[in-house]
Amino acid sequence: MRESLKFKFDADQQHQIEAIDSVLGLFKGFSQDIAGFQLENDVIPNIQDFYDFDEEWLYSNYHEVVTTNNKQKESIGFQAGLPMNPSLDYDNGFMLAGVDDRSVRYPIFTVEMETGTGKTYTYFRTIHELNQQYGFRKFIIVVPSIAIYEGTLKAFKQTKEHFKTLYGNPNVHLTEYDGRQISRVRSFATSSFTEIMLLTIDSFNKNSNIIFKPSEKLQGEWLPFQYIQATRPILILDESQNYRSDLSREALRTLNPLFALNYSATPIDKYNLIYRLSPVDAFRHGLVKKIRVLGVTQQHNLNDDESSLLIESIENEKGLPTANLQAHVIVNGIKSSAAIKIKKGDALFPKTHNPEFSELIVEEINAINNQVIFTNQFVLHGNSSDTITLSKKEIFRVQIEETIKYHFEMQKALKAKGIKVLSLFFIDKVANYKGDDPFIKKTFEATFNKLKATNEHFKDLDAAYVHKGYFAQKKGDSGFLDILDLTGASSAEKKKLQEAEQEAFHLIMQDKEKLLSFSEKTAFIFAHSALREGWDNPNVFCICTLNTTKSEHRKRQEIGRGLRLARNTNGEQIKDDSVNVLTVIANESYESYVTSLQSEYLESGDVPPPSPTSAKRDKAKRNDQIYKSAEFRSFWNNLARQTEYTINIDTPQLIDQCAARLNSANVVFPSPQIVISRGEFVICDYSLTLLETKLGYAKLKLNITDIKGRNDLIEQWYAFGYDLGRKSKDKNLLGYKIVQIVEHPNDPMVYFGNGAILYKGQPYLFSGNPDVLQHQRSLQQAQEAYPVFNLIERASKSTGLTRPTLISIFKAIRPSKQEKIFENPEGFSSVFIKEIREQLANHISEKIEYTLTNRIEQFDLNALFPSEKDFPQRELIPGSSNSLYDQIQTDSDVERNFIQQRVQVDDNDGNIVCYFKFPATFKIRIPKLIGNYNPDWGIIRYGNDGKTQVQLVRETKGSMNANLLQFPNEKRKIDCATKHFKAIEIKYRQVNDKIPNYWLDE
Repeated sequence: MRESLKFKFDADQQHQIEAIDSVLGLFKGFSQDIAGFQLENDVIPNIQDFYDFDEEWLYSNYHEVVTTNNKQKESIGFQAGLPMNPSLDYDNGFMLAGVDDRSVRYPIFTVEMETGTGKTYTYFRTIHELNQQYGFRKFIIVVPSIAIYEGTLKAFKQTKEHFKTLYGNPNVHLTEYDGRQISRVRSFATSSFTEIMLLTIDSFNKNSNIIFKPSEKLQGEWLPFQYIQATRPILILDESQNYRSDLSREALRTLNPLFALNYSATPIDKYNLIYRLSPVDAFRHGLVKKIRVLGVTQQHNLNDDESSLLIESIENEKGLPTANLQAHVIVNGIKSSAAIKIKKGDALFPKTHNPEFSELIVEEINAINNQVIFTNQFVLHGNSSDTITLSKKEIFRVQIEETIKYHFEMQKALKAKGIKVLSLFFIDKVANYKGDDPFIKKTFEATFNKLKATNEHFKDLDAAYVHKGYFAQKKGDSGFLDILDLTGASSAEKKKLQEAEQEAFHLIMQDKEKLLSFSEKTAFIFAHSALREGWDNPNVFCICTLNTTKSEHRKRQEIGRGLRLARNTNGEQIKDDSVNVLTVIANESYESYVTSLQSEYLESGDVPPPSPTSAKRDKAKRNDQIYKSAEFRSFWNNLARQTEYTINIDTPQLIDQCAARLNSANVVFPSPQIVISRGEFVICDYSLTLLETKLGYAKLKLNITDIKGRNDLIEQWYAFGYDLGRKSKDKNLLGYKIVQIVEHPNDPMVYFGNGAILYKGQPYLFSGNPDVLQHQRSLQQAQEAYPVFNLIERASKSTGLTRPTLISIFKAIRPSKQEKIFENPEGFSSVFIKEIREQLANHISEKIEYTLTNRIEQFDLNALFPSEKDFPQRELIPGSSNSLYDQIQTDSDVERNFIQQRVQVDDNDGNIVCYFKFPATFKIRIPKLIGNYNPDWGIIRYGNDGKTQVQLVRETKGSMNANLLQFPNEKRKIDCATKHFKAIEIKYRQVNDKIPNYWLDE
């Protein structure tokens, strides 16, 4: 194997050429005589002093670039849609306070390229082209971190020979800004060659920075930054989303730029977006690795107090700080993890009902220190605890083991191709890898040494030599690396640790070639946030996320470290789909991970998702002839009669019922488990086109393609009410239910329930991630001893039953089941309380009695039934002559069919006086354990004699067997409602859409 490899670069990659041409096109027609440019102090600038581009000329070029790119992408199947600004975006404002009081205005252009597709190569080549075509020669690359700084520097060195071949040995020099060698600034400014200066935003965003101070190393009246200003530099803003603050914008203006180019995979402010290579484009055209996800989660374990309250994020809402917490909440006696939002003055107990938080009232939310301070002086720190809980240890062990196994398998498969495999671990606490008791490090080494015997490549290597960690901080004002704090170490230990840090830094950040050589033993890299942005390595095939709290970094940033196509030991890029697969081993389920990742792609504007707004349609209008009729008012007066209920509890019977239920084989008290789910992340593109409409039908063309080569084309007629998602069982089509068909000879339209609108001949595009879960398995979690709390007290508060009753129920449980409480107290409690509540609810609904009172419920009928009603994101069907509204909301196919095929047919036959859907605010009182009830339909119908009027209330369900309803509470509510309506002498019945004589009693 080669000991020293060099990366080989392809100069003909179309996506990179298009990005470069997009920048060059902005200055089409520009020319300058650069021979005589020279200013005071021998500065050679980009352009003559005080020159500004003509704005109309620049906008015309911008317009042409965007138009050309959109047409080009449409023609080859990439996603189009670059926005066309009506005028150019400029950055305009003052320079850094205390440095320069001038105002600056300059244009900014944005190039968006998916991570791993050669963004850094692209802007270095753009620099060469701008020099050759237009004579520009002073460039400043601004980066946000040491990782990106080192990666950029490495990329310049790697591409130097390549660009010499392309451009005929050009004189391009890169200056590494270093505050300790400030004279480099003058050399940059006075050089007649193409000069690039590389610096971090931290080195010039404060007026105390060295760059703004006089120095004996720099003779003359000018300060260092003034040399830069005089050159009118072109700014290359790498990872431009990091420079959005007012302070950053002021610092950039202080450099007095000619113009700026934003480069990012995830830009936020897309000023004058001129080129976009989206994630979908990159995946589909094989420019990055495909993604496979292996999710590792725990089930049935909420026993860790350490993880009961965590800060996820702190935000600012209307000038007031709020905190988003993940907390253990108790609902109906059952503990679960849920998100809550808090502000100053909030008490946690009312939000969580968790007695652990009974004394916690928010005194202060500190965004700067990422902490929440409570009135009892308890301080909750965001991402500060080094503790790995017992349950997290189990997850981490499985994640680490799965990563090593996968790494071994990949290395075995790829070694013959000359590809060395790397795995990257993200951890959120350095102490878990480098502290006094580094659980992650120890677990990795023990697991590696246990598994290595089965792998030829690793069997003779000790775990200590195959992994390294990088946790350095940002590059500061001086421009050099800050090594980890080694306070407390002896001199010898400190020296040894510093040498190890420097070695790891050099290998990971500066020597990618060596890292890809089989002669280098390091194959596993551990990192904190320092590597989440900017750094990548083509041979990262596995990313493992080990977090004790939810990461504040986005998934797209994490996976970006491994998206670049692999290289072999000859430095050649491998374009084999079977090789280029990145596996993410996450401590969340496969489904959760890919859903979040897909959301991030959609949020970035990759392909617009269906709009969540309601369909455009008229409001439903009330039929006042029905509303004001004596029949309707008489019906409503009867409905308003109040009843009261009596609950009869047979305690011995209830104890026997609960015990039988808990001892049933169907009731399982869970043991903690680790669940591993695996699947592939696949982006699908959907295109819906309306072809024509006719007689309540729409002819649609549905085209589904994905990055794996799928290309399904479906063209057929669809009826009003057709639900594409439900019928196809494709989750990405959920919400695409036809709620309105507009028949027009020239402009037909189709409205969907999610707000999407189809216009004839205009494709409606969106993307999604299909269900591609490939495998799932469970592992029994190692047993840990968890403290058992007062189960009876919690159950009593939740159910209202007495302690003696609950003790009797517990004693009646079989001993083999009782013992489960010691394995998993919270899991046992959840089942125990849930099953008792279910049985108690059944018991109550069976024995409840309703009696009529003399009271009448007071309703504001005009509020219940306004003259117009809006139904956002609901399906409406046309009313008939005696419906209360001209449009009727239906919530299911059964409801729609019942009204259209039963009631409206009956109305057409002259049998209906009026009918309406009950408003959601009309409730029948039922015990709290079961929950109040809102019936479906009120109907007044003529009897069989054609004269007598019968008042009906009908509940529409898909099944006539109440025991087969989706939720047990539905049967209980129907049982209670049956007794209530009997007491007020209104005929009530459960029906479906198949019963012809729905008006008759059963």
